[in-house]
Amino acid sequence: MKKHIFIIIIVLTSIAQAQHRDAGTVAFPFLTMGYDARAMSMGGAANAMPNGIYGVLSNPAALGYVDRLQIMGGYRQVIMDVWGGPFGMACPTRHGVFAPHLISLTSGEFDEVNEFGLETGQRAVSSYTALGVSWARVLRDNVAVGATVKGAYHYIGVGGESYSADGFAVDCGVQYRAGNGRLIYGASLRNWGFVRSGYLGGWNEYEFPYGIEAGVSYTPRHMRNLRVALDVNKFNGDYANFEPALEYTVIAKTLFLRGGYAVSFMDFEKTLDVFRGERDETYQKSGLNTLSLGIGVESEMDDVEIKLDAAMQFNSDLSGPSVVVSLIVVF
Repeated sequence: MKKHIFIIIIVLTSIAQAQHRDAGTVAFPFLTMGYDARAMSMGGAANAMPNGIYGVLSNPAALGYVDRLQIMGGYRQVIMDVWGGPFGMACPTRHGVFAPHLISLTSGEFDEVNEFGLETGQRAVSSYTALGVSWARVLRDNVAVGATVKGAYHYIGVGGESYSADGFAVDCGVQYRAGNGRLIYGASLRNWGFVRSGYLGGWNEYEFPYGIEAGVSYTPRHMRNLRVALDVNKFNGDYANFEPALEYTVIAKTLFLRGGYAVSFMDFEKTLDVFRGERDETYQKSGLNTLSLGIGVESEMDDVEIKLDAAMQFNSDLSGPSVVVSLIVVF
């Protein structure tokens, strides 16, 4: 029964891969989720964006362009009482930019159920934590490289018993900017590591949700208020995903509108089947997220910049959208 509880928790936090045959078979699935509202409002497209400290959550190479102290915080709702958020600080030095950061996700307490779906009268709690340090530096020719070293920890409390798992992983990224940043290419390797200790015997065999992401973003020469972006990623336990997005500057350095959409390779295949007259009535969208919308507001006072971002992700098979809010303060 305890293993059944673990499966419920992991499936709950990896619901974005719900249609894949290997869904729920990776450790620490919270590491593939987005936590900054700018990226989330663009459907997850972040690898080739000028993201500052947000880069620790997607492509650490973006940190290389940070030239002032930045502090980040945020909140994201996932489903029901599952919520989390990031916190971090980017510090420029002559040896590059260093950024310690923390990501957490918790379910709060909930009723324990057995394999028959019946409540046992006990309460359970699940929480994830990742603590890491990122480094990045701009090399010549506008190429930045970055890396993150992090440890992940998962705690489960069921009644009077508790279980945990931990592991270590690295991220690596590169970003190239041309035309004064109008054109940006980015790529990163995410969550390459190992589980050091698991919950029960064989659970040590579960892998990190490792994968690769690549993206491009572009601001047309004659439409400088618009940036379009596209990210492609593939993680183990999930399909390849495509994330087209755009960001429109309403007021320069003040107000931004954003939108994006996440679609998997399997979603695309099933859409083609519809045009062929082969609709699968039982198929549901493979990912949790569909359309995403958001807004960004920036302000400066006494050489202190404040960047507030908010996003709303509309979900494919849940009753309501998820809300993401994040903040960067630049000193």
